[in-house]
Amino acid sequence: MFKDETKQTFHITDKSLAQSGALAVQDAANSFRDMSTLLTTASGVALANFIESGDASYLQALDKINEQARASKENFVELYSHVNQARKNI
Repeated sequence: MFKDETKQTFHITDKSLAQSGALAVQDAANSFRDMSTLLTTASGVALANFIESGDASYLQALDKINEQARASKENFVELYSHVNQARKNI
């Protein structure tokens, strides 16, 4: 009987860890999507301001926005990779 209870406990633990990982990835995907929306909006505003004024500082802002987009994507990929690796190790 003790062996069956231990198996059941491990099964419940595995399910709980898988669910936690799935929620973490879902939350990261939502954050990534929200960040992408904000960065797209900021890019549009910077580009519109550059076209209107000709001020090159708006082009520098576009570079910084692109850097932030890359960093956001890398963070998402890293989190997904860690969750996926942890899932494989269960």
